Amino acid sequence: MIVKSLKRIGKTNKYNVIIDDNTYKFNENIIVNYRLVKGKEVTEDILSKAIKENDYDTLYLKAERYTITYRKSEKEIIGYLKNKEASPNDIPLIISRLRKNKLIDDTNLVYDLINSLIKKYNGIKMIEAKLYQKGFEDDLIKKALSEIDYGFYCKYLELLYNKIRNKYDKYDDYKRINKIKAYLLQRGYTYSDIAKLNIKVVSNKLWKLVLI
Repeated sequence: MIVKSLKRIGKTNKYNVIIDDNTYKFNENIIVNYRLVKGKEVTEDILSKAIKENDYDTLYLKAERYTITYRKSEKEIIGYLKNKEASPNDIPLIISRLRKNKLIDDTNLVYDLINSLIKKYNGIKMIEAKLYQKGFEDDLIKKALSEIDYGFYCKYLELLYNKIRNKYDKYDDYKRINKIKAYLLQRGYTYSDIAKLNIKVVSNKLWKLVLI
């Protein structure tokens, strides 16, 4: 089999390579590694290896882009690769390579996510649910949640209260307090969190919240 021509595809690092009467799409590094230049004679074995390595390389690059776009957990990457019909043999190799390149790090990611979710006014129950949804290991989730800075956590609980405290002005005092508490529960804050808040009516439109 003879390489008849190579043509770059747009501005990408991919090429259409015509070998005999068949066209193959190869990444640039595969062409370099296997020296697929015009006039080169290739065997069935070499072509098969080049195709297999190109498939792996293409999947890795897709997984890399998927990870970089928005940091993903290891389980999310594995699910993505399975959806792309990656070979069961290639998946652990890709995951290992992503780890080596520091593109997957569940431990750092879980702590960063917790801080980010706290800043977005999520209570601990909501945070826990979102971490499980992303597929982190149970032990890692429990450890990370146990190490939350409660002062930092309460700061954002108070900020959330200040954002919503005038939302229920049309209700009487009793309903207003209950609706605020119900809203906080929906955001994932626990009864214990809310019990540590002493919400007092100062006037119809001014509220005082004291952490106790």
